[in-house]
Amino acid sequence: MSTPSTSSTQTGSSTQAGAISRFFTQGRLAVAALFLLLTLFLALNVLSTTLFTSTRLDLTEEGLFSLSDGTEALLESMEEPVTLKFYYSEALGREVPFYGIYAGRVRDLLGEYAARSDGMVRIEIYDPEPFTELEDRAVSDGLQQIPLQEGGEQVFFGIAGTNLTDDLEVIPFLQPERETFLEYDISRLIFALAKPKRTVVGIVTSLPMQGTVRMNAMGQQTPVAPYILADQIGATYETRYLNADFDKVPDDVTVLMLAHTAALGPRAQFAVDQFLLGGGKALILVDPFAEAESGQAQFFGQTTPDSSNLEMLFDHWGVVYDPTKVAADRLTARKVQPGEGRRPVDYVAWLELRGGNIDQSSPITTNVSTVAVASAGHIALADGAAVTMTPLLTTSLGSAELDVKQVKGMRSPEALLRSYEPGPRPLVLAARLTADKMTTAFPDGPPEKALKEGDEAPDAKEDAAYKAKFPQVLTDSIAPLDVIVIADSDVLADRFWVRVQQFFGRRVPVPVSGNGDFVLNSLDALSGSSTLLGLRGRGSTSRPFEVLEQIEREAEKQYAAREEQLQKTLAETEQRFDELRRSMPEGSAAIVTEQEQAEIEGYRQEILRIRSELRAVQRSVREDVDRLESALWFYNIALVPILITVLALILAFWRSLRRRRRHTSVAAG
Repeated sequence: MSTPSTSSTQTGSSTQAGAISRFFTQGRLAVAALFLLLTLFLALNVLSTTLFTSTRLDLTEEGLFSLSDGTEALLESMEEPVTLKFYYSEALGREVPFYGIYAGRVRDLLGEYAARSDGMVRIEIYDPEPFTELEDRAVSDGLQQIPLQEGGEQVFFGIAGTNLTDDLEVIPFLQPERETFLEYDISRLIFALAKPKRTVVGIVTSLPMQGTVRMNAMGQQTPVAPYILADQIGATYETRYLNADFDKVPDDVTVLMLAHTAALGPRAQFAVDQFLLGGGKALILVDPFAEAESGQAQFFGQTTPDSSNLEMLFDHWGVVYDPTKVAADRLTARKVQPGEGRRPVDYVAWLELRGGNIDQSSPITTNVSTVAVASAGHIALADGAAVTMTPLLTTSLGSAELDVKQVKGMRSPEALLRSYEPGPRPLVLAARLTADKMTTAFPDGPPEKALKEGDEAPDAKEDAAYKAKFPQVLTDSIAPLDVIVIADSDVLADRFWVRVQQFFGRRVPVPVSGNGDFVLNSLDALSGSSTLLGLRGRGSTSRPFEVLEQIEREAEKQYAAREEQLQKTLAETEQRFDELRRSMPEGSAAIVTEQEQAEIEGYRQEILRIRSELRAVQRSVREDVDRLESALWFYNIALVPILITVLALILAFWRSLRRRRRHTSVAAG
């Protein structure tokens, strides 16, 4: 009986020893595997830092951490090196960590430029501490000093660039608000240094693009800052402002910009005609009603005209444009505040174009996400037109035409919305006009001078001097016609597309729409410089939720009429109530009749009832939106964790079931 017992004991001991041995063997294998994985991880990191310094994988939707094609093309086309000096005070990052994070982003991007440029872009990084030679150098390079605190240390955070001829371009202070424009700002700086001979843009305008001085209500002179777009155009091009009575476009002008000009005389239009026939390009902005400058009297000039046209040239090209008509669109209307305490309403004459309203096949608008226009006109082609039209900006299907009188003076957004009647087709707000061959709009040659009342007729000597400016009058084009027409001048005005912040005396533009991108891209395309086209479109900060906007529009359309009626009834009731109270003599409360008291109480109850009903209507407008927002909150916050939890429970149950089956099979064996 002892033998079986001893054998059983030995078998148990052997089994236990084998299990312990397997445990330690598996443990050693696990440790060895972890060690090998750690070694492989370190080796891959070392190899990646040495062999793949310029290789990155950017998984962001817009490639925010990669250089754009335009930047790549710019770096490849550089013929002389550029040095970028990045001045960053480490003290700024220590005191304000947000700036430290942004500085890291700037440093990484500058590293990308250096890695991709094959040595043509050199990066120098400095920490200019107070009272040092580096601080003096930063100041002399044009960087802006910012105090960390009142009376405290001065810090720097900017970029200064130089080329071999010591030209200097500066970003005085890198604003975090312009982070989405960081690549464009740096590439523009490099472009200006790499190509010091800049394209000349001639500008003719009745708008105060360069700034002006006006009289305020107190009779004092008030300076008006230049348009942000004027500064941006001047940063990329050499600008030449021409008077409206010019009779010849200067020979060095490559692109002519006609921005809401006053009525150009025959000689000015003849000059434009000859410029275009000779191969020049033009950006033309006309407008049935210039909202931004309407009625603004300029102290050193005339009042900006409400409308503009280029009738002689448009008629010759076959372009149909009516300066008395405004394009209206219910689907892209911008919200405005019609009055104090009233809910914002869609103003169908002010549009914010996006998506299908912007031609995404054109390099001019491919990366432009939004464009804001105000009381814009529209253009079309007549039968047999001499030009081909490629639309760039269009309204939505079912747009309408308004008479310009409906948007002038005391206008009512609610009334326009209520009377809105959809039209049969979209309307073209901006387009590129091209033609392989074009004839002159002045077959009889240089026109006579347009005389105003009191002007003297030009003498023979003056007339001969004018005609001598055109030794060869072109009757046919020597190069294809290329013109961009925008039927709105308010795309240039700051108030419609950019928020301007003041930062220690400097104006910092923060775009909320892509107007600047669109205009600058148009000039780039006309001047033949496509380098920066792909960069500016990254700058739009407006990311609306289009589904929510559509639901809100439908709800507002459904309840707008009822709300307006209640608002009107409420105003009338409150007015009658006030008239009744004012008609009662002071101190006569004791002799108020029961009928008058009942009438007063009736008015009070009516006001309360109307206000209650009005609140109910306004709540109804938000119900669909609130439901969708709640659903989105659930999908984004709760749904994914719930799905993961359910999946984990199912997996745990499946594993438990497998273990139970395995144990059952072992026991059965």
